[in-house]
Amino acid sequence: MSQFKKGTFSRNLAVAAILAPTMAIVGCSSSSGSSSDGGADGSSEGFAYDGYLKNAVVCVDENLNKACDLGEPRTTTGDGGVFTLDSLTDVQVQLPLVLQVASSTIDEDDGASVDSNLKFLAPAGSKAISGFSTIIQAKVEKALAEGSTASLASLKASAADELATELGVSGVDLTAFDPIAAKTDGSTSEEAQTSAAKLHLVNQVLSQQIATLVPQANANSNGNETAAFGALVNKLNATDVKQAVDNDTAGLALPELKEALADVIVSEVVPAVPTVEEIEEQAAVDEIVKAIIEELVEEEEPTGATGATGS
Repeated sequence: MSQFKKGTFSRNLAVAAILAPTMAIVGCSSSSGSSSDGGADGSSEGFAYDGYLKNAVVCVDENLNKACDLGEPRTTTGDGGVFTLDSLTDVQVQLPLVLQVASSTIDEDDGASVDSNLKFLAPAGSKAISGFSTIIQAKVEKALAEGSTASLASLKASAADELATELGVSGVDLTAFDPIAAKTDGSTSEEAQTSAAKLHLVNQVLSQQIATLVPQANANSNGNETAAFGALVNKLNATDVKQAVDNDTAGLALPELKEALADVIVSEVVPAVPTVEEIEEQAAVDEIVKAIIEELVEEEEPTGATGATGS
């Protein structure tokens, strides 16, 4: 990284927190380009799932508005939800990812079209984009807004570990783990396959909750749909969903559990719709995080390389 602009010491610390080098974090994000010469050799690749999501849009969220805008690096997921973004600058490779559903997006679990309101976020470097990565990104942004000066790599790792612990799968990196593949991996134990199958169901329920809450949250947003989405993610309770999955699948044998879909989960607590006040509070958080990003982007001046290749 080049030197940041001179300013307040606290702001420089905040900028360093979110845009510290992230080459060592788990995932498939990489960059060999140099900020000083405007290199654009970075890449980010992985997969997206509720079931695997095919024909969904994945982009780099350059302006942190939790949406894929014209001109931002983007690609479309292929079979297995796989995506690749390349020709990314050093700045772009360190920004969060967004997944948006398109009219042609299908869920490979059942081949059905996906609710157009579904949207996922993921921290930079994430290999798996899902409901889990969305919650993890919200935890990272909250820590930044509260003044954390840890590196982005540390914040991502801490948030991912916190969520995994809440779900009873400590040690599993939910920004990289593939529960769909893991639940059918015959080389692992029945316990491991059961755990993976349940995580898949938890993610499916979280996906349903996101898609259901989006239009309701937007109705309270006074036009700030970015803050509305952040506020609704804060309403998600993955621990409650995991408990519902445990309860509602208690009588299923492993083969049945592997085939189960989210409609068998009926005992979870439905999240409340974010209030106008909660959305306004989230808007303040968003502005803090956005200001941190913008200060570095102004300094680094990406060269405009926004190319991407589909899977």
